[in-house]
This record gives sequence, C-alpha cells and structure tokens, in this order.
Amino acid sequence: MANTFVAPLASAAQRRTTTLRDVLGPDWRIGWLFVAPVVIIVTALLIYPFFDAILLSFQERFIGQPGTWVGLDNYAALFSSANTPWVKAAITSLTITAGAIATKFVIGMAMACVLNQDLPARHFLRGVMFLPWAVPAVVSAYVWRFMFDTTGPINGAIANFSLLDDYIYFFNDARLAVPALIVVIVWAGTPFWTMNILAGMQSIGQELYEAAEIDGANTFQRFLHVTMPGLQPVLLVTGLLSTIWTSANLTPIFVLTGGGPNYATTTLPLLSYLTAIPGHQLGAGAAIAMTMVPFYLILVLFLTRRMLRQD
Repeated sequence: MANTFVAPLASAAQRRTTTLRDVLGPDWRIGWLFVAPVVIIVTALLIYPFFDAILLSFQERFIGQPGTWVGLDNYAALFSSANTPWVKAAITSLTITAGAIATKFVIGMAMACVLNQDLPARHFLRGVMFLPWAVPAVVSAYVWRFMFDTTGPINGAIANFSLLDDYIYFFNDARLAVPALIVVIVWAGTPFWTMNILAGMQSIGQELYEAAEIDGANTFQRFLHVTMPGLQPVLLVTGLLSTIWTSANLTPIFVLTGGGPNYATTTLPLLSYLTAIPGHQLGAGAAIAMTMVPFYLILVLFLTRRMLRQD
C-alpha cells in the first residue's frame, strides 16, 4: 500500500525536476540562487501590490481606517450614470492616447527617414534627437509649463510681434488644454519611436531596395512596398508599448493641468489618484485603476504572442 502512494509522489517530483532543468538548464540548482532575488523583488514590488489593489477595490476604505467589504459596489458606482466622471475620464484618456500615438508615429517615421540618410554629422543629430527621451518627466513638464505660461516664450512672441490681441491661456481653456498636453507627450515620446523605427530601417537589406529600383519602383513605392512591410514587427511592438506608457502617464498631466480646467484633462490614472489620495477613498480609487487592467492585459497578451511568434 505504501509503495502505491510513493510511486506517484516520486513521479511528480521527477516531473518538477525535469521542468526546472528545462527552464534553468543543467545547473538549475545554482540557477535558483540567481533567480530567487528577482522573484522576491518582483513579488514584493509588483505581484503583491497588484493583488492587494484588487482586494482593495472591493472594499470601502478610507486612509487611516480599516476597510469594509462592499463587493462590487465601487464598480457599480462607476457605471451608475452616463455622466459619471469615469466615463469622461475614459474618453479623455482615449483622446489623448490616440492623438499622441498617431502624432508620434508620423513624426517618428519622418525623423527616422531623415536620420537614416547619409547626412553630415548624422551621429550628432541622432544624439540630439534622443535628448527628450533622456530628460526626466518632471523636468520636461515644468519646462513646458513655462513655455505655455503667459510669461513664457510662446505668449512673449505673440505680444512682441502683435500676432493676436490677447495671450493664449493654454491650460485655462478646455479646447486648448488637451492639444497642449498632446504636444508635451509627443515631444517626450517621439524619440522612442524614432529610435526603434531607425533600427528597423537599418535591418532591412539593401538588396530589397535595389531589386525594387530595378523593377522601376520610385522612392514612394519603395517606401510603401519595402520599408513598411519590413517595419511591421517594429511598429507593432513600438505602438503597443507606447500605448501602454502613454495611457498610464500621469506626470505631465499632474504638473501642467492637475486635471483641469473643469476636469477636461482628467484621465483615468489621474482620476484614480485624485479619488484615492486627496479624496481619501482608497477602495474607489483602486476600482478606477482596476478598470484599466483588461485593456492592458489584452495589449500585453497580444504583444507577448507577437514577440514569441517572431522568435
């Protein structure tokens, strides 16, 4: 009887050992020593907070007080009315993200095409182009805040050259605040697109362009039928990553507008922060953040499958 139970246990242990050897290689025992710190750090900083936030979203909890389990009440409150702040914040998030991604794609593609040419001092130009990507987000946000201010250079040029009758109050007008934010996000994020597109262009074989030229293709046709198909994997990965980062970006909005005017620039991440921290409603703030998880999950799964397919 004892042997009857020992055999399956031994077989299961053998299967686990085989799996570890497949993943970590022949030195899987010492491999665990190298993998364990990463697993601990990721668990402590990412996995545990994520599942804790999920549990928090089902509670009514205020700062400094124990939580009360309320089930789906926090989520029901978000969708209880068509005029809820969540709907407006979701539309604003979609508008800013879509506008920024489309603009970064166009400008990034144009800059990559220029920098891919045999230009004098092209290495210097590439270094200068990457500077916005290296500047800390808070620093760039405050610089742009000065640029758009009534005492900044944009309104200064308007006053000096008498271009308009009055200053442009970018962040006091709901019609101008969102485009101004998109400009800031595009300025900071376009180098990422340019860098990836430029690397993708340099990986395309020159023989493909020579064959297309022999077939009579002009410059635009070579770009359309050679460059774009060759850049498809790069554009897909870059677009998905940039979409995730742009939609979750909180710093420029927090510094430049604080969500105003009249919540015109309040995105879902900012609404979650305003509800949880200044509003002291941790459970409701967590519920707002959790509504973004399905969107990110779809993007991550799609990106992972695409990258594995390329391998």
